[in-house]
Amino acid sequence: MQHWFAITLPTLGLTAALATVVTPGLAVAADPLPPGLIELVDGNSTYRADLLRFSEDQSWLVDGVETIFTDLYFLNIGNSAAPRELRLEDLRSIAFSQPVSNRLSATFSTFGANLNFSIDSVLLGDMPGRYRAARQETVTLTNTGTDWLDVSLFKYVDYDLQFDGVLDNDTALFSNNTFTQADSSGALATLRVDQVPTAVQISPYGQLLAQLYNSPATGLQPNPGPFVGGDATAAFQFDRGLAPGESVVFKFFMQVQRQATTKAVPEPGTVFAVGVVAAGLALLRRRS
Repeated sequence: MQHWFAITLPTLGLTAALATVVTPGLAVAADPLPPGLIELVDGNSTYRADLLRFSEDQSWLVDGVETIFTDLYFLNIGNSAAPRELRLEDLRSIAFSQPVSNRLSATFSTFGANLNFSIDSVLLGDMPGRYRAARQETVTLTNTGTDWLDVSLFKYVDYDLQFDGVLDNDTALFSNNTFTQADSSGALATLRVDQVPTAVQISPYGQLLAQLYNSPATGLQPNPGPFVGGDATAAFQFDRGLAPGESVVFKFFMQVQRQATTKAVPEPGTVFAVGVVAAGLALLRRRS
């Protein structure tokens, strides 16, 4: 089992010691991923997701209010001339554990056994009524083959900040390794990563998800914002070369809150057109 480190969250006033202590009554299983949605619960927050694929039932409730629509990971393997697109549902689940109610670990492998994808996810809620919470995800890619491996990791996120019930008035920007999304009510979402992305693309809903689900292999079009006046989504691309046995670790820290602490993102020179919807994909929206 992974050793979990301590995290201090000054903005939430929380310190979580993520030790490998198993809570009685919660089973720990080094087994394939269980079917359906997985649920994490902590304080005022509940997170439900299908780790493998898009699900309209994914949810991150903070004091009973929805804050996210989808967040997913995608992979490309191979050189830039002929990359192989992979989604987590294309991989083999080789281990899963949920030792406590707010933490899970899962590991997947390509069927050729040349790449392992591992995710450790922690939900950090706050006290009821504070309307803020955080999540930390640690993703590890390991070359388990005998040859050099070129790999691209894509992280996709679509916050729906329903603190004000309006979903098409976002402002968004990526700067200093942090994606920031806000709406006119003052609701704020951030995603911080510990590595510099190869590319960041912010687009209206539909366009990015279509790119990531459709062939040919996706390469993001650098567009870090600012974005204004729409339903923002964002994706982050990380290109890496791994020697046999080598691993690379990415740490993503996500936070949502009802009241923003910064001013709105400046308006861009242009507003992006709404992209196409992926054919055959049920891109349904939870809309008020």
